[in-house]
Amino acid sequence: MDQRHPHFAPDYAGARQLFLAACAAKGITAESLRHPLKGPDGGTVALDTVHLGPADAPHRLCLLAATHGVEGYFGAAVLTGLIADGHLDRLPGGVSVQLLHGINPWGFAWTRRVNEDNVDLNRNWIDFSQPRPRDAAYEQIATALLPADLDTATLAAADAELRAFALEHGVPALQSAVSRGQYHHENGLYFGGFGPTWSRRRISEIVTRHLSGAEHVAVVDFHTGLGAYGAGELITIAPIGSADYDRARGLFGDTIKSTASGDSLSAHLSGTLDDGFAALLGATPLTFIALEVGTRDTQAVVRALRDDNWLHGYGALGTPQATDIKARLKDAFAPDERPWQDAVYAQGIDTVRRALAGLAGPG
Repeated sequence: MDQRHPHFAPDYAGARQLFLAACAAKGITAESLRHPLKGPDGGTVALDTVHLGPADAPHRLCLLAATHGVEGYFGAAVLTGLIADGHLDRLPGGVSVQLLHGINPWGFAWTRRVNEDNVDLNRNWIDFSQPRPRDAAYEQIATALLPADLDTATLAAADAELRAFALEHGVPALQSAVSRGQYHHENGLYFGGFGPTWSRRRISEIVTRHLSGAEHVAVVDFHTGLGAYGAGELITIAPIGSADYDRARGLFGDTIKSTASGDSLSAHLSGTLDDGFAALLGATPLTFIALEVGTRDTQAVVRALRDDNWLHGYGALGTPQATDIKARLKDAFAPDERPWQDAVYAQGIDTVRRALAGLAGPG
């Protein structure tokens, strides 16, 4: 196996240690918001956040790592490298940076994409004072996405059910039904929750405290698992032609893709962090993008997700089968391969550089 990139760690505890050590070496104090649960090693699980630059800066950049737990290795490496390699030593005038390392720390620590309640943090930002939305399409395939067993016959029947849905409605419709977010099957995939999660509450506190009152807030949320191996896509939920979309293009360039307009690899989702930040910041102009980088082929990623979901619904941790499933899930979202790590790390650093340069520019 190739030597690991120096800012990538083998596990959550290592990633957190690298980040906090980079901060300490620069004399930066991180605020650690401890999760009530422990990691698999019995160690601390926490959302670690750092503020750099003037508290009242008119332009503020927020960087998010580990929205989807096991995807966090990429974002964590970028945040660590930004500090360790001096990329944030001198910020442009009028710009501050807020780093959030491990925003879904339990999922990161336990090699899960979801949180401790099986909730997808990027589907959790709906208004829970209103009736939770139902998804008729997901209802049709819910049992296929959570089979009772992983034996060959059961999986073949589940796959046949998904293929039938795709033949009738199209592959994009299947992707959307699976991934856009559902709020009634608490053991299912892409579950948005029955209420605000621990992570949502902590993020809301940080946003209110450090990002409110700005003239412009830009956010980069680091993700993996969608697209070609090592290739990146900058994604906005804003429709083409909107003011938000034009602002994203102005800040990050013309490679921006829109889920609302259908030109992104991602389906248009419900209850996203984009929605949450917008609600928290009110009238403040917000430019929120996800940097999504590809890993393995789609089938391998979906199988790993489905098997891990089955493991926590029906299986048992600590077994050889569980070890295999966890290894495949980690590989599906964070390949421990130096070429992949080098490629995605470079894209992450470049995206942050563009954001800083854009925020420092006119307007």
